[in-house]
Amino acid sequence: MMNAQPEKQPYLSLVLPAYNEEQRLGASLRKLADYLGRQTYQCEILIVDDGSTDATAEVAEKAAASMPERVQLRVLTHHQNQGKGAAVKTGCLAAYGRFVLFTDIDLASPLEDCEGIITALSQSADVAVGTRVQPGGYDMRRSQPRSRRVMGRLFTFFRKRLLLPDIEDTQCPLKGFRREAAQRIFRAQRLSGWSFDVELLYLARRFGMKTEQIPVRWEHVGGSTLKMSPRMALRVFWDLLRLRFLHPRAAGKEAVG
Repeated sequence: MMNAQPEKQPYLSLVLPAYNEEQRLGASLRKLADYLGRQTYQCEILIVDDGSTDATAEVAEKAAASMPERVQLRVLTHHQNQGKGAAVKTGCLAAYGRFVLFTDIDLASPLEDCEGIITALSQSADVAVGTRVQPGGYDMRRSQPRSRRVMGRLFTFFRKRLLLPDIEDTQCPLKGFRREAAQRIFRAQRLSGWSFDVELLYLARRFGMKTEQIPVRWEHVGGSTLKMSPRMALRVFWDLLRLRFLHPRAAGKEAVG
């Protein structure tokens, strides 16, 4: 495990949760090394191995030695699988960057779209969330299998009526935070399952943070370890119902930054 603090604060920290991603991780890290190596700023990649039973951690640690000069790769490990939300929390709280972004290992949103997130954060946003709904109304989630589209529509229907009616796409995997906002939000985070994205944005709203929605490209990539089931659907619905009660004291009008 590599946890050394960078000598100089990175401009960007990119967090990627990983669970049994041995097959996809190497190719994704090569893409990240190529993209980030062309940038002019210092950055770090944090791979959070969420209790994988394959060689995910070994692949990440091997890749660390071949990162470009301005890119540091750190590997954080959960000894047991705790869920994507827990992995993202671990990575974001450990991040040193001025701006902290997280996305999925499959890189379904092109790395170039991180630039819109970073621009929003460098201007006035405390939180910048990618949205797969484009300015003309086209929804890039249409590339998902039908079962996922149906699940997503039901989730959005209930979520908008219970929480965050003005956020179009809470589940887009590309999100960014100013470091101060990330520290405050992730310290308060309680959920580790599918609804954790809603919790993050709900907390940002309760803390009075400015949140911007940034259109990003996205295409469904097969091979996800997430499996839809009636039990999971009930858990998601329950998390939405109880979210307000998890944070009765999460209030404040001051913005961060």
